[in-house]
Amino acid sequence: MARSITAHVHFRPDRSMQVVVPGPDGPIDAGMTRRSKDIGRMAREAASAAYGGEPVELAILVDRPPWLWEGALVRPDPAVVDPGEAPTHPYGQVVAFLPVGGVVVMHPESGSGVYAPEDLVVCDPESIDPGVREAIVRCTGITASEG
Repeated sequence: MARSITAHVHFRPDRSMQVVVPGPDGPIDAGMTRRSKDIGRMAREAASAAYGGEPVELAILVDRPPWLWEGALVRPDPAVVDPGEAPTHPYGQVVAFLPVGGVVVMHPESGSGVYAPEDLVVCDPESIDPGVREAIVRCTGITASEG
């Protein structure tokens, strides 16, 4: 039977992420990264080294990024937006956080999507056209807010 462990990811003030894996003798710092896609690999490598090849079932819990909150208006990095979608504006609203690190963003024209925290830019609500803000709030039911 595999040992079950849960790695934790903590955000640092510089927006980097520290991966910590529970080891047999205490917590193990698996390293820092700025990309969510590195977290699983880093945790698996640290767990494998700590438990010497013993079968390990690994879960990962990610803290909420301190620069994002429910109700924040955001713009996804254009590099991660589906090119097949052609909305009239790039803005959406944070509506939820997944325990594995994803941020659920609702766009009034294209629906919801899950993004890595590092792929979202928080926008000042006053910088977005009032009609667009109203469409977002109608869609989500969440008042646009500042941190």
